[in-house]
Amino acid sequence: MGSISHILVRAPNWIGDAVMGTPALMDLRAAYPESTITLWARPTIAELLRGHPGIDEVFIYDHKARHKGLFGKMALIREMRARHFGMALLLQNAFEAALLTFLSGVRERWGYMTDGRRLFLSRAIPVPKQAGRVHQVEYFQRLIGELTGVQTKRAPNLVVQEEEEQLVDKEFPSLARGNADEVIGVNPGSVYGTAKRWLPERFAEAADQIIENRQRALSPEQVVKCVIVGGPGEEDLGRTVGRYMKHPSIVLSGKTTIRQLLVIIKRCSLFLTNDTGPMHIACAFGVPVVAIFGSTDPAHTAPPSNLSRTVRSTVRCSPCLLRHCPIDHRCMTGISVEDVCQAALKVGVSGSKFQVSSE
Repeated sequence: MGSISHILVRAPNWIGDAVMGTPALMDLRAAYPESTITLWARPTIAELLRGHPGIDEVFIYDHKARHKGLFGKMALIREMRARHFGMALLLQNAFEAALLTFLSGVRERWGYMTDGRRLFLSRAIPVPKQAGRVHQVEYFQRLIGELTGVQTKRAPNLVVQEEEEQLVDKEFPSLARGNADEVIGVNPGSVYGTAKRWLPERFAEAADQIIENRQRALSPEQVVKCVIVGGPGEEDLGRTVGRYMKHPSIVLSGKTTIRQLLVIIKRCSLFLTNDTGPMHIACAFGVPVVAIFGSTDPAHTAPPSNLSRTVRSTVRCSPCLLRHCPIDHRCMTGISVEDVCQAALKVGVSGSKFQVSSE
């Protein structure tokens, strides 16, 4: 490998994909330990990965404002040219990423041979056979391995700073460290679309049963709390789940920044979720996860952790990868509360810090 002083990495646009790309970032760091690695990312992803050990700095792609439209793209190209990147590595598969780096004069442009962009890449790597069945973590790491020879088995990882922990203590005192012996996290939404969402009343019932079982296993003075999280636009869904629950819950859907969300998920003893970005955040912090899959394929995006369990109903039309179900949502209605609670029991059996009482 030649010496390249400044490397640009185009990050994926989705939170889950960005988290699953962190092992690839660490592999790139291992291949080029002396290089400056700049993450080129949309604002949410830039915040998500701020301070990550695989990168040195962030170059924000402000696609909704400064870099919007033709003139915005021209400004972006000028900014990239001024930074004199020696190489661009494209974890994102889009044609635009290859075209912009080409027009910016980046000499080495590496990425998968997707979306008709082969001519704009200096090193185009063929997509792995059966790519749809290759786990996304492995998909990103294979790209780095093909280009650098570095091949490892790493888990996704994220970091938060002590100052961020302290700020969450002040902003959300009911979830401050020491105010609960265990926190059960519930993530009933999905920004991608309703096809990935389990039923809100079942989320509520499963959360109630898990809280009750866990509370019986603790001493009377110990406290189990439930926090419901979600992104902007999921406020009503979070409140709905909270209303269905018998036990009190702290509804934070749409009320946290991405950095606050990291801290809150990190504090959970168990995370009950659809296949979404927060599911991968929990996995990156080693939080036990029960993940409910419907329209998507666990072989491709299941949390890669022995502290996780996936729950799905085997139906002929799944995985369809659609945003919204055009029929009767049978992939999700076929998953019962008992299925999910049993998965929580198995997470406990695997040796995690969370164990549900079977009494």
